[in-house]
Amino acid sequence: MHWLVERTLVGRTGKQTIAKYAAGPDRFHGVLIIASAALLGVGIAAPFATVDGFFGLTGQFSLFQAILELMKAGQGVYAVGVAVVFMVVPVLIVATNFDLWYKIELTSDKFEKYQRRLALCGRLWFFVMLATIALVFYVRTSGAGGVLHASVYYLLLSVILQKLNHGRITRLLATVKFVD
Repeated sequence: MHWLVERTLVGRTGKQTIAKYAAGPDRFHGVLIIASAALLGVGIAAPFATVDGFFGLTGQFSLFQAILELMKAGQGVYAVGVAVVFMVVPVLIVATNFDLWYKIELTSDKFEKYQRRLALCGRLWFFVMLATIALVFYVRTSGAGGVLHASVYYLLLSVILQKLNHGRITRLLATVKFVD
């Protein structure tokens, strides 16, 4: 196998990570984690919706721009809520999956801490998915004349990939614990 492909799939060869012991289709979860991170970045930075009077916002906004505009408009609570739900939690989920897949060794002291964080991310993921669906539903049905753009679907696809990766890594970790 080409060294670049091997490095992408397994990470550093000297580390005893989950990626090193994955076999078959499980070897490609690292690529899915990277794709999820890329889709999340596009979902946050690309124009999300065009709205007219939605929480005081008018025009075309990305999630990042909407947070800044909400802060300028004096609606800091909404801005912080949007930032936590649509930026901080998904980044935490992707980072935890990435670290467990590529960086944290199975014999490391950090391994148990990251397993607990992965369990927390599984609970938080459900909240993010519900909030995303609720936002899409609210923009579509509100009288604000909202039009959704493609980045909504990138964000949804990223959240779905996050859950797929989370579920499979959780099962692989359970297998590793059982074998130990």
